[in-house]
Amino acid sequence: MKKILLLFSLLCGALTANAQDKLSYLLQTIDVTAYPNCTFEVRGQLLIEGKSKNGGAVACAVTSLDAKTIKPYFNKYGMESYKLGVWTPVSVSGAIDNQANKLSVGMFFSGRGKYYFDDFELIIKSKNKTVSIPLGNSGFENDSLKPWYVTNFKDVSNIRLTTENFKSGQQSLLIDNSLAESDEYGENTKRGKYAPVNGIRLYYEIYGAGEPLLLLHGNNMSIASFNRQIPELAKKYQVIALDSRGQGNSSADSARLTYELFADDAAAFLDFLGIDSAHVLGWSDGGNIGLLLAMEHPRKVKKLASMAAVLYNDNTSISPKLNALLRKQLAEMKDKGVAEADMNYRLKNLLLTEPHIQPDSLTKVTVPVLVMAGEDDIVKREHTALIARKLPESTLKIFRKAGHEAPKEVTEEFNRAVMDFFAGGN
Repeated sequence: MKKILLLFSLLCGALTANAQDKLSYLLQTIDVTAYPNCTFEVRGQLLIEGKSKNGGAVACAVTSLDAKTIKPYFNKYGMESYKLGVWTPVSVSGAIDNQANKLSVGMFFSGRGKYYFDDFELIIKSKNKTVSIPLGNSGFENDSLKPWYVTNFKDVSNIRLTTENFKSGQQSLLIDNSLAESDEYGENTKRGKYAPVNGIRLYYEIYGAGEPLLLLHGNNMSIASFNRQIPELAKKYQVIALDSRGQGNSSADSARLTYELFADDAAAFLDFLGIDSAHVLGWSDGGNIGLLLAMEHPRKVKKLASMAAVLYNDNTSISPKLNALLRKQLAEMKDKGVAEADMNYRLKNLLLTEPHIQPDSLTKVTVPVLVMAGEDDIVKREHTALIARKLPESTLKIFRKAGHEAPKEVTEEFNRAVMDFFAGGN
């Protein structure tokens, strides 16, 4: 059992690099010695209440005969992709090689939220047949959780059987992390606050002291995107990390999403904090918002560092393959019954239909701008150069051996470039 627990602890650690130290998990181990070179699929039902960025995953690990080789598998989609309050199928699949003898099935959790599980099953397939392997207490109908092994850190989570929600039978498994404390960026329970702005609630966290520096993240992302920038920036600045409307922990209304609307939100947010002007760092969508903030609310911006922004979306600015993929994803969402009012749909559609910034209008930006992109960015090099050329006072920085994720791929170089820019003379 100790080897199995170590195995799953290693698996959890591998999949949750930014998670809390205390991981709650539940697992069951099955002997698969009789199924070499077969494939497996673990299926279950999941219902989520609440919202969390790092709420956990359904995971499996195949262990070799000598217990020295571990092959982890986990569900394809993160917990944030599941619709709240609805029972949804979840699955994990993988391969059992001829050196494997154990399959560990389980769930692990570190973020906030309430997660209900029910109706687990294990299917093993070979060339000739498909076998259903019984899992003990797979529907959580027994009064005891055995034969599942459970960790239950009371200060992090509460794992129990419940009749509150169930897919079938009369009860399910509840992993309740709704009251868990977190110090993760974007989920910091001590620093996180809300600002009432333009009829919605914007979530934000503040770190460090000094001149204010506003961070604006990318499409359908959150404050957590800047987890490699905040510690460095907070050494010199009062870093104000904001979740844009409808993303992260911020709310939204039915207003049509435009980057002008996001910029208006940012300006009103700074007013709420009593900040006349701030340095601004925007990445991807955040870069678009930063440009519009400097154009439409010029007094709010001291300097702008813009990473991988676009003025408009066409074949001269973005890869046609990316736009084709976005259209395909939207079509798939419709086929699955996702409403156009769904925030995930609205945000993906935003990428195709916005922004609409005329290049010559960038002359309205009167502050220094650091224009950045990766040499392998999804934003075309010519478009990034156009933005830099049209701005009255700009510096162009292209990160070698990096793409759209340059803040994570070349963190040290990116942070140094941003810090040097903000520290330089006007």
